[in-house]
Amino acid sequence: MKVLVIGATGNLGIRLVAALLTHGHNVVAFVRSSNKLESLLPPSVYRQIEVVQGDATDPVSIKKAILDANCDAVVNTAGLAALAPWGKSELPAIFRAVVDAVRGAGLDRKKPLRAWFLAGLGVLYYPGSESMLSSYIPIFLEHRKNLRLLKSLPPNAIDWSMLCPSTMTPESSDFNVPTKTLQGKLIANAASPPSWKDSWIKYIPWLGKVLLCAMNAGRYETTLEQNAELIASDLESYESRWIGTTVGVIDGSK
Repeated sequence: MKVLVIGATGNLGIRLVAALLTHGHNVVAFVRSSNKLESLLPPSVYRQIEVVQGDATDPVSIKKAILDANCDAVVNTAGLAALAPWGKSELPAIFRAVVDAVRGAGLDRKKPLRAWFLAGLGVLYYPGSESMLSSYIPIFLEHRKNLRLLKSLPPNAIDWSMLCPSTMTPESSDFNVPTKTLQGKLIANAASPPSWKDSWIKYIPWLGKVLLCAMNAGRYETTLEQNAELIASDLESYESRWIGTTVGVIDGSK
């Protein structure tokens, strides 16, 4: 596929560029500063990609980049959600701009585009329920607003997926191609966290499920490289079991 990566200078975005190239995709990087991207990537990698400078909050610029480069898919890694429930960040504006651009490009082509968006563990459902984990630990709540936006879209507007990792850490600062991921593949699950560990603790009145969520949270730490690999691998096919859903991930070794 030809993939537009929005936020390609970020921690996940820069690794996604390398992972996509490793999987044989063509990459268009949408960034605020091409000079910054060039300084981060090895010259041999930078020469393999197209670079478009633009503002991630501008749907017109993003849509133009999609159509001009004839992209098949879009991955948004730009923006960080506010931690506190009352906090505000630029992420919702970026998210809406990308959604509007991807939807608009699909309408022009009369075919929905494939798109991956990034959220967090909190928008996954507590296993066996329809309550989000962020109902018990209310942080990064802007992700909930972004998910509501995706779910409000008409059918077939965007073939979207929302990756919902917990903390992501770097394996290395090597962005050469092909990539050399040191960790194993992720186990993924739709809508709720995979390999959740249950406990009698959940029966403690009021605090039980909060404590259980906190106990499980640390188990879902993954690496940036693992998540980049998951997206790049999924985009090898236009068909995906993750279309229209949130996706929880865990390191298979945990």
